This record gives sequence, structure tokens and C-alpha cells, in this order.
Amino acid sequence: MNLTRAARRAAPTLLLFAISTMASGAAQPAPSATCRSVGLDPERTWRFDKPGPAWQVTHWRGATQKDVVRLALPANAVVRLSREAVDVTARTSNGGIDIRLSGAPAQAQLDIYVSYELEVNVDSSLTPAIDDLNTDGPVGVRCDVDGA
Repeated sequence: MNLTRAARRAAPTLLLFAISTMASGAAQPAPSATCRSVGLDPERTWRFDKPGPAWQVTHWRGATQKDVVRLALPANAVVRLSREAVDVTARTSNGGIDIRLSGAPAQAQLDIYVSYELEVNVDSSLTPAIDDLNTDGPVGVRCDVDGA
């Protein structure tokens, strides 16, 4: 194989470009959604994201992230987040977590039930503060979806 001098000089650059292009496609972060309550005072916020191997929901009340509560979603959680629709379904077999988010991001419904008494039997690191995630029935939310 007889390559020109210019081709030999360009080959390493092209190889690095190809490798970085393939790696960047595989390393795309999962999308996330930040959902804010509609009509509740103080405003409540739930964020669905995947900072590691598992999805989680983070919750806080008011404008600042004070008294933040985090909960890892069950491994069987189904999470689909896009600019057109948000859909999260998570349920544990022991009945301690039941989460449902569905609808268009601008007008979605969120229903969260978490029972500390049931979940602490599965994950002893949890605290009673996880009960603060509860919506006490479906609530209207507006979601901002990032990375979709």
C-alpha cells in the first residue's frame, strides 16, 4: 500500500476523530426532567435523572433546593423522557414505591406514593424524609426536559 505523505500525516488525526466520534455516541448522558407543580404553594419540584447506573427522583419545596430528598427508582422503572412526552412508571413488588408521570411536558400528571415503613425493609439507608416525595394523589406538573 503506497500512501502519499499527506495521507500518512492525516491518518492519525482521522483515527482519533473516528474513535472520539464513536465514544461520544456511546457516552451520551440520559435525558432528565425537572417537573414543577402547578397551583401548589409553595411550589414543589421533582427531578428525574440518571446520574449513575440507576434512575432517581429528587424532590424539594420552594424556590431553593433546601431539604432535598433523593430516592433511587426500582430497577424495573420505565423512564421515557422527550420533548414531546414524559413517561415514568416505577413500582416495587412490596408496594412501597408507586410512581407515575405521564403527559406532554407542558401539561403532565404526577402521582407518587412512597411508604418509608415498607421501603426501609428493602433499603435500610432510607429515612422517613422520603415520605415527603408523596403527592397525595395526582398533581399537575410542567416539566423541562434536558438532553432529549
